[in-house]
Amino acid sequence: MKKIFILCVLAVSATFLNAQVVLNEIYTDPGNGKNEFFEFYNTSSDPVPQNMDNYTLVAYYEEPGKTGFYVLDLPNQTVASKGYYVGSSANPFKVQGQSNVAANFVWNAIPAGGSLKKFERSGAIYTEVTIPANLNDLFVARSGTGCIQHILVFQNGLLINGVFTGTNFATIPTYIKTMPPLFVDMSGASPDFTINFNSYNDNQFEYVNSAAGNDNGYMRLSDGKCGVWAKSSSAVNHTPGQSNGSASGSAGDLSISNYITELGSDPTKSLLVYNVTASTLSAFPVTIQVYEDLGIIGQLDAGDLIVDTRVLYTLTEGDQSVIIPSRTYPAIIVARTPSGCFDQVIAVPNTLKLLPVHLISFQGNMNKNNKVTLNWTVADNEIANNFEVERSFNGRDFTTVGVVFASEKMGIENYMFYETTTGSDKVMYRLKMIDKNHEVDYSRILIFQLKSTISNNIKIIGNPVNDKLTFSYTSPATQMVDVKVYDISGRVVLNNKVTSLEGNNVISLPLSSTFKAGMYVVEVNNGTELQSSKFIKQ
Repeated sequence: MKKIFILCVLAVSATFLNAQVVLNEIYTDPGNGKNEFFEFYNTSSDPVPQNMDNYTLVAYYEEPGKTGFYVLDLPNQTVASKGYYVGSSANPFKVQGQSNVAANFVWNAIPAGGSLKKFERSGAIYTEVTIPANLNDLFVARSGTGCIQHILVFQNGLLINGVFTGTNFATIPTYIKTMPPLFVDMSGASPDFTINFNSYNDNQFEYVNSAAGNDNGYMRLSDGKCGVWAKSSSAVNHTPGQSNGSASGSAGDLSISNYITELGSDPTKSLLVYNVTASTLSAFPVTIQVYEDLGIIGQLDAGDLIVDTRVLYTLTEGDQSVIIPSRTYPAIIVARTPSGCFDQVIAVPNTLKLLPVHLISFQGNMNKNNKVTLNWTVADNEIANNFEVERSFNGRDFTTVGVVFASEKMGIENYMFYETTTGSDKVMYRLKMIDKNHEVDYSRILIFQLKSTISNNIKIIGNPVNDKLTFSYTSPATQMVDVKVYDISGRVVLNNKVTSLEGNNVISLPLSSTFKAGMYVVEVNNGTELQSSKFIKQ
C-alpha cells in the first residue's frame, strides 16, 4: 500500500531543499486553432535528471453551478538540469506565432506513470467526473473578478510552487482556502496525499497582476525567477522548451551582502561570506544555495557545482560562511523563496590571486654516461602552467634546455626531465616555475660532477646548513643505501634509507627542530663502502 501524506504548513516549510522544478510558462487561453500548454523549468544543477513522475499539477475550475479541480499526475519522464519540460493538449502543437512545436507529453493521451482526473465538488466531498474528449481547457478561467487561473504544483505530495494569474492581490482567495480537502490517488510508486487548502500561507504562491495582452498566457521573463511574470502579447512571445532569459543579475525582495576572502586554514580554497540584511516578510523562510561558478562565468548553468544549501528563517541569523573548493573561482548565490522560484541569482566575483607553485622536492641523478635525470614534486598542481629546466656550467649563466608543461591533475603531481650532458667539470640545474598568472619562481640549484672529475667523497651543498641538508655523492650502481647523521659525540641523530641511482646523486633531507647548532657528520653506506663528510648546522 502506498504511503499517504496529510499536508500541513510545517511539512511544506521543510521541502524547499528538494524543490527543483517550477512552472515557467503557461498558455491558458489559446486563440482559435491553438493549444494550451505548460512548461516546467528544472532549477537544479544536479547532473542527475529530475523524475517528473513524482510531480502533480492541480488546476481549479469553475463551470456554471460547479467548482472543482483537474488533477494531472505527471508521467514517468525526466527533465535535465536547467532543462525544460512541456505538456500540451496535442503533439506537435500550435501556439502564438508558432506551429509544429514539440511537447514532452500530451495530457489527452497520458504516457505510463501518469493520469488526468477531474473532481467536482459536492458539498464537503468530491466526485470524479468524466473528462471532455480532446481537452484544451485544463486551465479554466474563473468568471467575474479576482484570480483568473489557479495552478498548484506538488512534489511527492508537498506544495512546491503555485501561481494565481490575473489578480492584484497577493493573498490566497477565500474560495480556494474554503474548498474541502482533496485526496489525490497517485499512480505507480508515487505517494498518495491529501490537500488541505486552508493550511497554506500567502507567501507560498506567486501572484500575477492583470495586464493587457492580445494572447492569453503567462511566462517568466527569466527562467525560474520569482515575480517576473508577464502576460503574452505581440511584444512578449511564448517560447515553449526554450529559455526565457537568465535569472542571473536580477534583483529580488532580499538584500544579500556578500564577499569572497582567504580561507586561513587552507590557502588552496576560498571562503564566501554572505548575510541576508533586508527582506520582505513573505520571503521567509528562504533557501540559500551556493554554487562554485565553473560554467559560464556570472550565470547559473549546468556547469556550476553546488557546494552548500541552507534555510534561513529570520533576518537575525547573521553572517553565513561557505567554503569554496578552489581559491580563484567565483561563486553564485541562489535565493529561493517559499514559492519555490528564484528570488535572485547573484554572481560573486573572486579577486584572490593564485599562489606561487609550491615545490615539495627537487632531486636528481647523473650516471656514469653523464645522463642527468631530474625529478620534482609539486603541491597545488592546478596552479602550475609550465616548468623550464635551466642548465649552467658556472652557476651564473643559465640556459633553458627543456620545457615541461603542467598536467591537469589537481593537488600533488610528479615530474621528470633527463638529458645527457658534456663538459670538463661541474654542471648545475634549476627549475623556473611559471604559474597560470605568469608569476615566476625558481628552485634551488642542483650540482653534479661530470664523469671526468667524479670522486668518492660526499659534497655538502650550502655548508653551513639551516633546515635542510643537501649533498651529492657517487654510487657505483642503482641500489638502496643507508644515510646516517652523527652528532659530535658519535650518536646517530638521523637514519634514512634512500634509493641511490648509478652515478652522481643529489639528496636533500629535512632537519627537524631538534637539531641543535654545531658540527655533524653525514655517512652514506651501500654495504660495501662508506662515504662521509662533515657539515655545520647553524
